[in-house]
Amino acid sequence: MRIAGIVLYNPDIQRLHENIDGIINQVDLVILIDNGSRNLDEVQIMIKNYSTIELICNNKNMGIARALNQIGEKAENLKADWFLTLDQDSVCQSGLISEYEKVINNPDIAIVTCEIKDRNFDMIEANADKMVYISTCITSGSFMNTAIWKRLGGFDEKLFIDKVDTDYCFRAIHESYKIAKIHYYGLLHEVGYGTSNKSFGNIMAFKVFNHSAMRCYYITRNQIYFARKHSKQLGISRRLRYERTAWTRIVVYLFYEHNKLEKMKAWIKGLRDGYKMEV
Repeated sequence: MRIAGIVLYNPDIQRLHENIDGIINQVDLVILIDNGSRNLDEVQIMIKNYSTIELICNNKNMGIARALNQIGEKAENLKADWFLTLDQDSVCQSGLISEYEKVINNPDIAIVTCEIKDRNFDMIEANADKMVYISTCITSGSFMNTAIWKRLGGFDEKLFIDKVDTDYCFRAIHESYKIAKIHYYGLLHEVGYGTSNKSFGNIMAFKVFNHSAMRCYYITRNQIYFARKHSKQLGISRRLRYERTAWTRIVVYLFYEHNKLEKMKAWIKGLRDGYKMEV
């Protein structure tokens, strides 16, 4: 059985419509996990014309990690060997599932992903190889091995949002599983409201995503939590690199993003809570 799951939180209805249309004919069932959206009634009206959609409503925002686990639990109950995970603003290209199914015969593969086009940036050329093994990928557009998801204990719900994908990939690799990336542009995706920036006389180039202050909080907090949680596997130098990234992110917030004061407060709270969390 082919299953796809989409996590919702106040979705743009038109974009969600595109998302559903992109995947609905590639799977047997699309599961929508709503995390307390204010426009849930619009979602319910929009999906009335689809016969292969199941909507699961959480009373409040339970976080992406919990919603992804709900998709995994549904896949397990329906005895689906694999399930696709999608963000509400990602649109699949036709044939994505068929391309994924060409490479899932290896029992050590935990995730299959594809080349992704971000709406905010220029397209990067896909790898020339048909398939490569990588160390990490985003959850949107990822084809998840249900049995391995179960063995790994699912997604870490403490993370709520941000680093959920990195943490899962890290644990999969640590348990000797593989993450496969196919040479196929299968997903149109968007991360925040991203822009490319340069500084120091165009010497340093970097991307600014202009996330909300709440998202800045979780980015900072979870960077610290992740470094502490995987301290032994990372080693001292890599752990310090992760923590340093959280500390230096304030430079981007203060010099290149809007709502600077609000984001600075979120950053400070994120640092504090990241060091307080139990690992």
